[in-house]
Amino acid sequence: MPATARKSAARTVKRRPATKPIAVALLDVTAIDPSPENRQADVDLAPLVESVRTYGIQMPIKVRPKGDRFEIVFGERRWRAAKELGLDTIPATIEDLTDEEAQARRVLENTQRKDPHALEEAEAYERLLAMRDRKGKPIHTPESIAKVAGRSPAHVYNRLKLTALAPELRKAFYAGELTVTGAFLIARGIPTALQIEAWARMKRYADEKAYEDELDDGGHFGTAAIEAVIERDYAFRLDGAPFPVSDATLVAPAGPCTTCPKRSVNQPALFSEPDSKDVCTDVACWRTKVAASVDRERREVFAAGGTVLLQEESRRVFNGGTTLPWNSAWIDVDAACPDHPDRVPWRELLGDFCPPPVLAFTSAGKPVRLAMKEEVTDALLRNGIDLGALRAPVEPLTDPEDGEEPFEDAAEASRAPSAIQDPAKARFAADVARTIRQRILAAVVAAAEAAPPDDNRFAALVYETILHGGYHNAVVDTVKRRLGRVPKGEQPTAALATIASGVEAPALRALVLELCLSRGAYFVMSSEKYPRDLARAIETYGIDAVGIERAVAEELGAKRAARLAKARPAGA
Repeated sequence: MPATARKSAARTVKRRPATKPIAVALLDVTAIDPSPENRQADVDLAPLVESVRTYGIQMPIKVRPKGDRFEIVFGERRWRAAKELGLDTIPATIEDLTDEEAQARRVLENTQRKDPHALEEAEAYERLLAMRDRKGKPIHTPESIAKVAGRSPAHVYNRLKLTALAPELRKAFYAGELTVTGAFLIARGIPTALQIEAWARMKRYADEKAYEDELDDGGHFGTAAIEAVIERDYAFRLDGAPFPVSDATLVAPAGPCTTCPKRSVNQPALFSEPDSKDVCTDVACWRTKVAASVDRERREVFAAGGTVLLQEESRRVFNGGTTLPWNSAWIDVDAACPDHPDRVPWRELLGDFCPPPVLAFTSAGKPVRLAMKEEVTDALLRNGIDLGALRAPVEPLTDPEDGEEPFEDAAEASRAPSAIQDPAKARFAADVARTIRQRILAAVVAAAEAAPPDDNRFAALVYETILHGGYHNAVVDTVKRRLGRVPKGEQPTAALATIASGVEAPALRALVLELCLSRGAYFVMSSEKYPRDLARAIETYGIDAVGIERAVAEELGAKRAARLAKARPAGA
């Protein structure tokens, strides 16, 4: 095409309504320039060249006037193949487009191609978002891009998140070592600065076959394995944060976690799964806040004349877990006192007599201020507080035979064998205490079974019971409560498995909780009314423990009185 003809064609192209068909013209290959926005220069053209050699150009390219020449909007690979084959002309549609419109057409064509790579699509969307008008204002939003590309806004948001992949992860994605879902999970769940570290960790796990069942045929990490690593090492649940998540001053530049855009619940477009957890997706910020919280706690404890335990000392105190063991010599002074009917914190009860704090850290890094139980008991006495008097009153458990001084409650009776000289009284008190706990446990199980499936209280209780408590015949006791006895000749675990296989999901959840609570049901500290886990469950589900205590005391007391009366000689 002569130069004058090219100028004329470039000048006469007019803007047209989008609904009108665009004519195809044969343009001089040498009159066309590639667009700097196209990412196709390094693509292998050999297969396309052979196709064009055999069949010709089947689909016209799109160009726009650029001065006296034309600039490719899309179709650069076809144009390069034509040049390589020495073709003089190439079919093209000419449209007068602004930079913004040309980019939009490019995105649209890219998304309509067969199987475009997700990262190419993401990078095209990213370029659209980066466009500004003459006033510097953004031209596009994810929603407007969705309209241009014929996609849903959620699809665009998910693709855009892929642009957060580190360069090394992008290479792995292009090389097929990551699926689209796996790449998205990493981009969404791990900050860019930590992705190389995380990817190296995942490859090490793959080499060690740590997640052997989750590897694909090529030995690469599958989606489930990536999810597991992210959840374990990089996603931190807000409800278990070792620092106050609403504190805007802890790390001032970061602000509070509650309104942070990197909190999963604040990103519904990216975390649309129905069972999504409330997690922090910025592990670097999380670590900074943990360090700041630890530093602040240390300074406050030192200022109060307290001490800070070393890491190994803290590990021993918490037995490598996140809660104090059942037999710990320590008390969390900020925890609720289990003997108080209103569950008042120990610190409030101690008042000015609170011992100097001892700061320790759980395995999750949470700072906890502790005091020795002996010191707390002495401090309470100095403050004029009697632990026994704090317990909720119940009907006295009297011995119907002699009317001696009653026990304050069944739990106290079972904990005070030195006060019981008569073995019959000891058996009676133990029977009452055991029955009370069994009925309270039954009430907890019923409440758990009636709770909705998404009730997080169940998971929290089960998690805590797993961290501490013994196994003292928990399976046997659970089977006996359910069946009355362990079937003759059958192992308790087999009987429990039979029970579990015959119940629906709500009842199975309740059975799991019952089994877990039974693990620690035999350990009651002198200052506690019920085992720690059972006391927590009572509070969690609002069980009327006092009412159960009264009912059991009356019921068993009446039965014992009847037996004694029957055993007395006539006229005695």
